[in-house]
Amino acid sequence: MNFDRLNDIITNCIETRSETGAAAVITKNGKPVYSFSAGLADVENNRQFRTDTICRAFSCSKIVTSTACMQLIERGKLDTSWEVSWLIPEFANAKFIRDGKEIPSKPVRIRDLLNMTSGVAYPGDWHEGAEGMNDVWGKLDKSIQNKRSMTTQEFAAAAGSVPLMFGAGDEWMYGSSADVLGAVVEKAADMRFSEYLSKNIFEPLGMADTAFYVPADKRDRLAVLYDGAGDDRKLPTYVNLCIYDYEQPPAFESGGAGLFTTADDLAKLGAELSFGGSGVISRAAVDFMRSNGLNEQQRRTYNWDSTRGFGYGNLVRVLEDKNVSGLFANEGAFGWDGWTGTYLLCDPAEGMSITLFVQRCGAGTTQLSRNLVNAAYAFLK
Repeated sequence: MNFDRLNDIITNCIETRSETGAAAVITKNGKPVYSFSAGLADVENNRQFRTDTICRAFSCSKIVTSTACMQLIERGKLDTSWEVSWLIPEFANAKFIRDGKEIPSKPVRIRDLLNMTSGVAYPGDWHEGAEGMNDVWGKLDKSIQNKRSMTTQEFAAAAGSVPLMFGAGDEWMYGSSADVLGAVVEKAADMRFSEYLSKNIFEPLGMADTAFYVPADKRDRLAVLYDGAGDDRKLPTYVNLCIYDYEQPPAFESGGAGLFTTADDLAKLGAELSFGGSGVISRAAVDFMRSNGLNEQQRRTYNWDSTRGFGYGNLVRVLEDKNVSGLFANEGAFGWDGWTGTYLLCDPAEGMSITLFVQRCGAGTTQLSRNLVNAAYAFLK
């Protein structure tokens, strides 16, 4: 096949300096059919951006965490109806703050974590009562700086000990649910979160460059994270969600944002979720994973531009209306993006996955990702 059209979209983005570097991998029926990269992963050292360049996945980590939870559900070790307090006792007697008063909440359930309806906030959230989770994230960061980092379990326990932003199940709010799920996986599987992911996802799929840190022998493949692009490009002066460029395994393994990976590696998970073949996860579990979990009340706060036309459930958005989304993908296609511009879309109806990586602060769903998705469907379908 002649992939010039797809190549031109990525190359043009680099030439117009809207992105510094990018890498894309597309799989069809479980196998890579397209692989391309352009631009630089390190401008100062003139290092090329490649499909094996190691990147900070940020919220694309949530797709991995969701996959782990689906595995545990299909193996009878986890259930979406369970109360989180059965595994993380600090979530018992949950409360939220409204008009300055603590109000008892319904129990927080596993489904609330998976659907982001738990009320467990990210730092800096606008909701009343956000001070509790702001304090938890502040203590986590301070513990990392002091080289006595909180563990995944300690973070979840601290999150369960402060007020929720609202009663469990009352709203959708993007927050720290996936980080709590990392601790849930540990309890349900009786092993460390990273160990579970390695044994049950990374090793079976051959994702050799995916972990919560970048070892010394791979540091030369780690992309530089830039704030902005083109003439506005600079190095960030801040760290988001306590994700540092670890050279050793961290104590806190962030199920919401902590993974480092490559476009090649994440495409292997994309191939499994869109087509299967390795036995890592059943098709029934994938179908459940891509089912909407939000009711009409919860959808009122599910209103980002990048989620228009999509439902949400199990830490991923699920395409419901092609016209509203503006994407050529099939209904039921699902995935997520990361703060640094990592992006994965999986389409079981087409047996296709699209992985696109950049490394730019605050990127999320980029124009480049939308352009590439539509061009890929026009060309490959």
